[in-house]
Amino acid sequence: MQPAQQVQRVPLVRPERRVPQVRPVRQAERVRLERPARLARQEMPDQLDRPEQREQPVRSDRRVSLEPQEQRELTAPSEPAFIQDYHLALVAGYLKERVPAARTALFWHIPWPAVDRLKRCPWWRALVEGLLANNFLAFQVERDKRNFLAAAQACSAAVVDRAAVVYRDRVTHVAAVPISVNFDRIADIARDPGLHTEMERLRHELRLSSSMVVGVGVDRLDYTKGIPERLTALERVLESDPELRHRLAFVQVGVPSRSKLESYAAIEREIDVRVASINERFGRSATDGPVRYRKSAFKLRRLVALYKLAEFCIVSSLHDGMNLVAKEFVAARGDERGVLVLSERAGAAQELKDAIIIDPCDVSGFAAAIQRAVEMPVSEQQRRMRALRRIVAGRDIFAWASDILGNLENLGTAPIGYRTGGARSARNGRNTLRDRAAERGSTRKP
Repeated sequence: MQPAQQVQRVPLVRPERRVPQVRPVRQAERVRLERPARLARQEMPDQLDRPEQREQPVRSDRRVSLEPQEQRELTAPSEPAFIQDYHLALVAGYLKERVPAARTALFWHIPWPAVDRLKRCPWWRALVEGLLANNFLAFQVERDKRNFLAAAQACSAAVVDRAAVVYRDRVTHVAAVPISVNFDRIADIARDPGLHTEMERLRHELRLSSSMVVGVGVDRLDYTKGIPERLTALERVLESDPELRHRLAFVQVGVPSRSKLESYAAIEREIDVRVASINERFGRSATDGPVRYRKSAFKLRRLVALYKLAEFCIVSSLHDGMNLVAKEFVAARGDERGVLVLSERAGAAQELKDAIIIDPCDVSGFAAAIQRAVEMPVSEQQRRMRALRRIVAGRDIFAWASDILGNLENLGTAPIGYRTGGARSARNGRNTLRDRAAERGSTRKP
């Protein structure tokens, strides 16, 4: 790394926002969706894997349990219900059987697949219909929104516009509203003078001298996170740059996840073996080498200290709705230093364009990106980080919640509007959509 240069800092200007109050849905029965058994990494299989299908149709006798007070709240115009993620895909429909006047918004955290892949699920139509029971439906990025609208189009009774769907005489507005982090909280921790003590503690624990180039990765031990691909690229860098072998320390924080499932247990074993192999090859032993592997969760303060120690952070997801580690790293870097190496397959890449964007399956390109991060001049680091921080500060977790709940609150009284574009036309086109649906004879009471 080159010595720091004097660069004028640009203050972050953040809009004021109001987050409407919301009562979360309780006691909703979860609907389990199976994830694929594995993801192809570097080569395409000779033939498509056949999905394992269980003879377990979607039950029609599921119900949402509500207390009398909850039912009264949901009937009130000022009390929307905010539902989150795929476990609760069918809840809005069940809820409205009990409370027809309820207004619901659902945020879908994970990627929504293209129609041809979605149709491999025998219950795809029930999932789409369940989501269309919501008044407002939000996805991470425009790609997921487009994929869902295409899936809705595949339901013969649905009429689809750019940002709305009419189905069974109900209009569902659809938007891309990317989730984010609590920027202020992370930035406040990063500014705390007492954090220096935690940073020194980490340096001692992880054997990080001040002359070392430190990289960091923070992930659940999940086969979608691209950790083996990351280790392969790091190994390529160490092979090609002998001088860096003695200076590079990569801290990999891996949080065990669903370890009782074989697909997750298998990726844990693979990572254990790869870390030991790299450390034995380029270090003193399987546990004493360039990769410092910690298989446990870090509390936020400790995580911010780690981010501040790092010269670069790698997010190498193979398939990710957003990935908030990328945004946490940016929020922690009030010094405007550090480089974010970010997979093009993570939703965050759609926003954080001043990161070094990589294809995690291109080993040579990935290794070159790491080398570039290590050698990047401070002036370029600062230019990129300032741009990244403007994005994350301007669209934090509160802006995300405000966009979703504000739009739900204003349905029927004001045009749909949100900072990520697209949905405004949904409200304006509502009557046209209803007319088109009526022409097709597809409108009927739910």
